[in-house]
Amino acid sequence: MHFDVVHAADPRFQGGTSSALRAELKAAGRWELNCGLLPFLGHQQSPIGLFDSRTAAVIEQSNIAWLTGSEKATCDILLAHHPAVFERMPLSPVRLRPRRVVCVVHHPLFDGQRIQQYDPAVVERVLDRLFGVPVVFAPVGPKVRSQFEARGTQGPTLVQHDLWNMVDLAEWPQHQRKAPKDRVNLGRHTRGDPMKWPDSGDDLRAAYPDRADFNIKILGGVPDAIKNWIGSNWEICAFSENDVPDFLSRLDFYVYFHSRHWVEAFGICVAEAMASGLVTVLDRSFESLFEDGAAYCDIAETRNVIERFIASPSAYVQQSNAARELVRRKFAIDQYPQRMARLYDDLELPMISGLNNSRTTISSYSNGRNVEDKSVRSPPRHMGQRRRILFVATNGIGLGHITRLMAVAERMSDDVDPIFFTRSAGAALVFARGHAIDYIPCGLAMGVTDTSWNRAYAQELLSAVEAFDVSAVVFDGNRPFPGLVAVAESRRDLAWIWIRRALWRVDHEFSADAQDTFDMVIEPGEFAHDEDHGPTRDLPGAVAVPPLLLLDPGTGSPRSEAAAKLGVDPDRFTVAVQLGSQRNFDFAGLPELIFAGLARRDVQTVQILNPLAKPFKEDGSRVPRRSLYPLAEYFSGIDLLVTNAGYNSFHESIFGGIPSIFVPNEAPEMDDQHLRAVYAQSAGLGLCLRYSELNRVEATLDLALSEDFRAEVRRRSRRLGFINGAADAAKAIEQLVFSIRADRPLHASIART
Repeated sequence: MHFDVVHAADPRFQGGTSSALRAELKAAGRWELNCGLLPFLGHQQSPIGLFDSRTAAVIEQSNIAWLTGSEKATCDILLAHHPAVFERMPLSPVRLRPRRVVCVVHHPLFDGQRIQQYDPAVVERVLDRLFGVPVVFAPVGPKVRSQFEARGTQGPTLVQHDLWNMVDLAEWPQHQRKAPKDRVNLGRHTRGDPMKWPDSGDDLRAAYPDRADFNIKILGGVPDAIKNWIGSNWEICAFSENDVPDFLSRLDFYVYFHSRHWVEAFGICVAEAMASGLVTVLDRSFESLFEDGAAYCDIAETRNVIERFIASPSAYVQQSNAARELVRRKFAIDQYPQRMARLYDDLELPMISGLNNSRTTISSYSNGRNVEDKSVRSPPRHMGQRRRILFVATNGIGLGHITRLMAVAERMSDDVDPIFFTRSAGAALVFARGHAIDYIPCGLAMGVTDTSWNRAYAQELLSAVEAFDVSAVVFDGNRPFPGLVAVAESRRDLAWIWIRRALWRVDHEFSADAQDTFDMVIEPGEFAHDEDHGPTRDLPGAVAVPPLLLLDPGTGSPRSEAAAKLGVDPDRFTVAVQLGSQRNFDFAGLPELIFAGLARRDVQTVQILNPLAKPFKEDGSRVPRRSLYPLAEYFSGIDLLVTNAGYNSFHESIFGGIPSIFVPNEAPEMDDQHLRAVYAQSAGLGLCLRYSELNRVEATLDLALSEDFRAEVRRRSRRLGFINGAADAAKAIEQLVFSIRADRPLHASIART
């Protein structure tokens, strides 16, 4: 297997590095290079987050080969993006053998205070020993190059030409800009890093004048350190990458000055502004890179420069056109063949024939024309061997933990073999859905102490990890128990993921240290999130995904089949009552009152037995009983549902549009089911009936059975957008599992061939 170019990069990076990587991948695809990607998790980040969203989208929409390091492959050039990613050897060997390795220097060696940011000698050694060939460095701009050249013979070898970041002009439609007359809109888009902003209030106000005829528009927020300096004419919007083109189209001037303690390696935000035809005002240090595409001045001269352009509309239009032309000529993706030709020449490699043949056949984007991409688009395949992932479910009172794990496992790609390891009594349900499963009884069932059970559990879990040769462990439970933590600490070479539900009770104790065991924490979306004030609400680092369901709403059986399973007449109004396992909470006489009330109203009723519930004694009840899982499969046969407000039941009902009476399980150890139920009632999507409210049963049934209530629930539920977070969670886990890990000390690794 041979590639023209392979990009080794940390796709979690945001900002300029991620923009540069996306452009590289898009250009390689457009010119049909045989291109590979080595996702390389290089810097310490705990817990580990997701790939940059736009980078992930480009990867998914391209034909790029996703390499895992285990493949025996060769390539002409390996581009190792950002030196800080390669300061540590990975936990497993990388079998790719490039002819040349180029470290793309997206970050300056020194900041503005001459503090060294990384050690290029270490980076060079790591890359040399990892890939077995000499390494050269490619600065992305003149500021980076000058820092390396100042080191003389002590510095690494540099390629002759800078490897500038690229801009896809197709993303930045050209606007016919005119000089403003009355009010001036100027601003910038950038991260809220203090280093990206001027150092003093005077400098800030010089760059962004506090004048009535100036509107200062900022996309991306501002750091707290400068908030006291901003004027009354500022408009600050949260950063959204998809909003950048529209944001820039509403500006007249783009003004960018940063701290004296910062060195901008390239300035992709500046290039994007120029690509949109904005008149751009910069510090003079950018002039060697952006040439005549921008206006340059000291920060105190900013207002004068802007006023000169306002006074001369022709000069404004000329500068706007010069900005766009500079990007087209120097940084546009259209220049990719020439750019790569220079790189191949620098590396003394023969040029790729495909690039030679396509230099004059790819049409320009500068006229707004898009080149048709005739390549087949399909999700990227991980080129390495399949990976096994162990899904570990705690016991739980119900089936929530194991259901969420199945939801994720069933949305994994074909490159993953999911295996379940659980102490849940619902293990048979997992097996029935076709999953491999290893079951260990809980301590209570075995009649042993917690200490002895955790010791035995750790031994069983470690045996499963080793026997199945898994790459990752995914745990769903409220708290990681000692046996699991012990195994995690002994097998740091694996990826450890915690699916941690939200909406904890405010008075629940939660130690943030519990997250330290895991590489990634995934929090399933919560419909009542706005009212969540529990201990996990503000914990940093969790990967938030939309609500997570086993079945997508509307995908169940048709009504006739569902009714047959429920044992009811499909032509009659049907109420299903499902109140969970009732293993830890006694609803007292509430269920009996509900059944009696429905019987007096001659409503067809079926009782759904939880598979984990204790066997019912025959009591002569005329209400039929069925044990069905998952109940959402049969929602089409149900007109009204009486159910708990556990995570799965609640979200299945809300997004499935099933009129429901939510009866919260209010046991102290449970999540805040009462809050969920009350929230649904306030939102017009359900009713709340607590176990203590026996006097409200009749009125609640009357309201729930009314056509007005049910029609309103259906109307409101249709307005809810739904994306199943199970697919997003599966992607997040695969991003981690199929990436090369160099974010831990090497001694954490277990030797593998």
